[in-house]
Amino acid sequence: MLALSVQGLSVVTPQRRVVDGVGFEVAGGEILAILGETGSGKSLIGSAIMGLLPAGVRAEGMIALAGASKPLSDQAALRGHWSSDLFLLPQEPFNALAPLLSVLEQVAEQTGLTGRDRWNRAVGAMAEMQLSAEHFTKKPYALSGGMAQRVMAAIASVTRAGILIADEPTKGLDADRRAAVADVFRLLRDQGRAILLITHDIALVRNLADRVAFLHEGRFVETGSTEAVLSAPQSAYARLYVTSDPASWQRRAYAPSSTPKVIGAEALRIGFNGRVLADAMTFHCHASQIAALLGSSGIGKTTLGRTLLGLVPPVAGTVRRYFTQGASPARPLQKLHQDPTRVFSPWQSLGRSMRDIARLPGGEAGVARIPGLMRRFALKPDLLDRRPDQISGGEAQRLALARVLALRPQFLLADEPTSRLDPPVQAEVIRHLRNTADEDGLAVLLITHDRALAEAIADRRLLMRRDGPGPAGLSDITDGM
Repeated sequence: MLALSVQGLSVVTPQRRVVDGVGFEVAGGEILAILGETGSGKSLIGSAIMGLLPAGVRAEGMIALAGASKPLSDQAALRGHWSSDLFLLPQEPFNALAPLLSVLEQVAEQTGLTGRDRWNRAVGAMAEMQLSAEHFTKKPYALSGGMAQRVMAAIASVTRAGILIADEPTKGLDADRRAAVADVFRLLRDQGRAILLITHDIALVRNLADRVAFLHEGRFVETGSTEAVLSAPQSAYARLYVTSDPASWQRRAYAPSSTPKVIGAEALRIGFNGRVLADAMTFHCHASQIAALLGSSGIGKTTLGRTLLGLVPPVAGTVRRYFTQGASPARPLQKLHQDPTRVFSPWQSLGRSMRDIARLPGGEAGVARIPGLMRRFALKPDLLDRRPDQISGGEAQRLALARVLALRPQFLLADEPTSRLDPPVQAEVIRHLRNTADEDGLAVLLITHDRALAEAIADRRLLMRRDGPGPAGLSDITDGM
């Protein structure tokens, strides 16, 4: 039974036609995945179907759902199908969750049940997403990005909608929790839901999708069964995309550190609000080297990074910073945030936000470096005229990276810096980060869930792991992955 049919879908901005006349069908009990470069319009396809296109952007074409055809230009009519027919699992979960309600209340609200049944169903859905009871009463702001994504997956699992649009549903999740989300989608598919999966996670597509479509320059350049297309792509773009997956990169050989120490920890214990997350951690980050920090969601990786930067105090132990000659006069320590859409001001243009670094000592020189870095990251100059809500997550991530590298820091904490990037752009950005470390003596601590990426790009691999009920520990697994 056909659940969703889209014909002649175009998405048009005042500047250009981003998506140009694409069409597809998704049957009940089927998953269609759309892969494409950051900024190609993948998310705009989902927004057009949901009636969520931003002001100044219009849709053309027709959509058939719930037994009737509607023009995609009637965005208000499409919004009338929310919950009953359509449900969106968005790329930025914090934008979809109500800030003043507990996450358990928000899951329960979507069950359509009453009394104790609604709470039992909500608790079960949260447990399926590996969210423990301690998180049920939290407001969204108290969650990590990965936890918020799992809450949205729990909501998707209880909704009555027959058509689910999932925009990067595994962004920021470790392997175990990506598998949990994938299991939910399999269950929903088995229930007869039609699922449109918008993602750059090739591993997820291989394991989950029935069919795949590659979007490039506004059109589908290759479509077909997932197995056939990903094993032997015919188009040049699909071949580039598949070979850019870190799983296909050569593993970086380990070499002992011979460069100066930049930052390190000795017998470090970290935590917050009286809770100890990890203990007895001793390690150093060296100039011209990338250390990858792996570990499950919520184990304390981001807290460790914040402690190194001096943003939160250590519970015990010592953080040592070794400043060398030639360090940036602005800030020798910089952070590339996990969610760049939340570090740019929503009320001003991105160009204004990029130029704000001029207020720092040495910032004028940093502003002069931004155009060159934008060219290196394939960012168009007209992006600087837009606000954060008018660009893709991947474009925001690359702009954020350009801004921090413009200051030429000594140490960069990169918290999931490619979580919003498709493989070709990820390969470009990560290799530029590698070159910057090599050529400028930058020390990088890369927080990532992607083991293949860590093996390919990092000089050392560190793992935060909890073996029992106590705090986590840190081990060097450079030669043990």
